Amino acid sequence: MVAATLAIFVAACGNTAPSSSTPKNGGTLIWALDSDADTLNPFVMSTLPDYRVLSFILPNLYSGDKNLNVVPDLADGMPSVSSDGLVWTVKLKKNAKWSDGTPITADDVLATQKIQADPKLDTDYSYDWSKLSSIEKVDANTVKYTLSEKFAPFLVQNLVGYVAPASVYGKIDPSKMRDDPVSKAPTVFGGAYKLDKWIPGQEFDFSANTNYYNGRPHYDKVIAKVITDATAAANALINGDVAWHPSLGESGAGGISKAKASSNVQVHTYEDLGYIDFRMNTRKGHIFDNVMARQALAYTLDKPSIVQAATQGAGAPLWGDIVPASWAYDANSVVKYPLDVNKAKSLMQQAGWTIGSDGVATRTLADGCSACSPVIKAGGQQKFVGKIRVRAGKPDRLKAAEIIADQVKQIGMQLTPDPTDFKVFYKPVQTGNFDVIIAGFSLTLEPDDYSTAHSSQLQPEHHEGQNWTGYSNPQLDSLIDQERATVKATDAETKAARKAIFNQIEKIISGDVQTYMLWADVSSMGWTTNVGDVTAGNGDNTIYYDSNNNPASRAQWYSKSGK
Repeated sequence: MVAATLAIFVAACGNTAPSSSTPKNGGTLIWALDSDADTLNPFVMSTLPDYRVLSFILPNLYSGDKNLNVVPDLADGMPSVSSDGLVWTVKLKKNAKWSDGTPITADDVLATQKIQADPKLDTDYSYDWSKLSSIEKVDANTVKYTLSEKFAPFLVQNLVGYVAPASVYGKIDPSKMRDDPVSKAPTVFGGAYKLDKWIPGQEFDFSANTNYYNGRPHYDKVIAKVITDATAAANALINGDVAWHPSLGESGAGGISKAKASSNVQVHTYEDLGYIDFRMNTRKGHIFDNVMARQALAYTLDKPSIVQAATQGAGAPLWGDIVPASWAYDANSVVKYPLDVNKAKSLMQQAGWTIGSDGVATRTLADGCSACSPVIKAGGQQKFVGKIRVRAGKPDRLKAAEIIADQVKQIGMQLTPDPTDFKVFYKPVQTGNFDVIIAGFSLTLEPDDYSTAHSSQLQPEHHEGQNWTGYSNPQLDSLIDQERATVKATDAETKAARKAIFNQIEKIISGDVQTYMLWADVSSMGWTTNVGDVTAGNGDNTIYYDSNNNPASRAQWYSKSGK
């Protein structure tokens, strides 16, 4: 899920100030990759290692800056948008070239985006060009998009991302894209570096792309070392064997603390674009079908202590589904539930639940309910008994489930943690046959929550979407539709207008507990102090350096020692 946490940002320790020395060329950047890539084909990539490797060798049309605002990369300025919000025109830099010396033009942009939109494309990634009526080349350096309706997420959803050489990928049948030899051995590059060699399971070797349109990258060479053990990778950073570790947070609090204490390491710690939530099935007849029962749960849980115990400091309590790293975040827009067990018990009674002598709440269903979970058919009595489905191998989520299950016993809820293998985790969820899941969501620069909250995205009621809760609210649908159709002359004006609508959306989602948010992921990245021009954004975030948010930023790093 791509589709958005609390305003407590964790300050970084160590040497975090950008270097004031003059950047120099030369040296080799060695960095830690936590797993081998599956593919080097941008149309097929779907895993984080894929994105991390490809970010060195492909350009973006638009990217995210250090504060996660959209900025031009290959594009020469922000898009111009027609007064009716339907026509978006993008101009490209005229000096841009591929590594083979040929120009990067509108033909490459058209080919890239037409391949993405091809329904026959063999890929695990989900591209959505459904709002596009036409795309056309105006001239060699201008592309015009005409939309079927106003669509504010178009900038991030469709224009932020990579551009691939038409001379290579335009010749491949999209239905055979995955297995084409180029997926293992690309030949033409447009990013800061060129790929020289891939040794599966071991490393990726890159060299500077002297044709790079933003200017020669400072490092001569880059080597990505595959280090799957989180502790070993953290130690490699501390010992200076690698100079960048984008997944330092995976080494745990101990590894992060050790890195911060090292005099030769700079660490940045921040709330990431991702969250963990407690997603309830609100469909009629299920135990959380009444908003007051969901609010009762919220008043019973001691969220700060749950997050601290579950994540050991690697999570920040969250009340809404827009994270602080997002431009749309507003801490005052969400409804928060302070710990108040007496109020929770009162809400349970109002929702029709009565705590029995066994400590479990029971309610009477007038007509019985074949879909209820579980139901004693005689008399239509339903006990508040259910399972918390949680991914096996995720100790933080399991710990949260265990604490939640213990705390809600006092209001008659009997919930049992149910660790489940990821391969089958979503099967009952996608059929609506579940009580609760604890799930993780990775987000993009776009805060739009259409796929997780709009009623048209209910699953299994509809074929697509990630609104597994069964929650449907016409007012919420209308607001989501409104923010998606709010397009102004400039990006800044569009954001300001949309943010006011997002505030209303967040109040409904948190107030009705459409899903009970748990925490925003707190992540850490580390560099050795020999790497110059490492710059953090708001909240000490270095999110834009990772994945595919800003490939151009890698060209700015340099070796202070020249080695």
